[in-house]
Amino acid sequence: MHCRSLIVAAAVVVLSSIGVQPGLANPITVLSLSQGPMIQQIDNRPCVIGDPSCHNPASVPYTLLRPNDKTDTVSSPIYTVDQIRALVGGDVFDVGIDLNQAPGHDDGAYRLNSFAMAVNGVTMFSTSGATTLFPLNPGNGFSDATISGFNLAGLPGNATLVFTTNFSGGTAGREQYFLRGAQNVSGGPGAPSPTPEPATWLLLGTGALGLLGYKARSRRASA
Repeated sequence: MHCRSLIVAAAVVVLSSIGVQPGLANPITVLSLSQGPMIQQIDNRPCVIGDPSCHNPASVPYTLLRPNDKTDTVSSPIYTVDQIRALVGGDVFDVGIDLNQAPGHDDGAYRLNSFAMAVNGVTMFSTSGATTLFPLNPGNGFSDATISGFNLAGLPGNATLVFTTNFSGGTAGREQYFLRGAQNVSGGPGAPSPTPEPATWLLLGTGALGLLGYKARSRRASA
C-alpha cells in the first residue's frame, strides 16, 4: 500500500510538471455569436439541426425539429471529426442560424440560450450565454446570425461530435442550424493567395526587363 501511494504521488508530480492537473475538466472554447445576414441560406448544407428544407446529402443525417417547438434542448446526430472535415473542407467552420419566427409576436424575438459542440461526449465549444435574436430575412435568403470559433485542428479523425442547441421563444416554423467552412470565405483561413492576372504578369515582366537593361547600361558605362 505504501508503495502504491508513492507511485500515485510521483505521477501527480510528473503531471503537474508538464502542466496537466488531474481532476480538472477540459477548458471550453467560447464561441462568438454575430447577428446579421452573413451566410446564404442556399449554403445550408449540411444542416445539423433543422427543418425538412435542409439540403443535406443522403449520407449526412440531421435532427428534424418538432413543429411549433417553443422551448427545447435538441442535439444533432453523432458525427465524426473526419466526416465534418470532409463536409466543410477543413478544420475551421461556422454555424449559420436561419430563424423562422413570426414578426408580429415580440418582433420575432428568439432566445438562443446556448449552442455547443461536444467532442467524445465532453463539451469543448459553447456560446457564453443567452442571446435574443431577431429574424432579419424572413423566408429564403441569408442566415440571421452566425456562430464562429469552431476548430477541429488536433482532434483525431475518429473522435465523435454532437451539436446541441437550447432555445426558447419559438413562435412559428422550425429554425435551421447549418455548417459552412470558414476557410471557403474569401480572405478567411486557408484561402489561397491571389494569383496575378495576365496584365499584372505583363507589368511584372516589363519591370524585370527594364531592370536588366539598366544594369547592362551601367556596366558598359563603367567599363
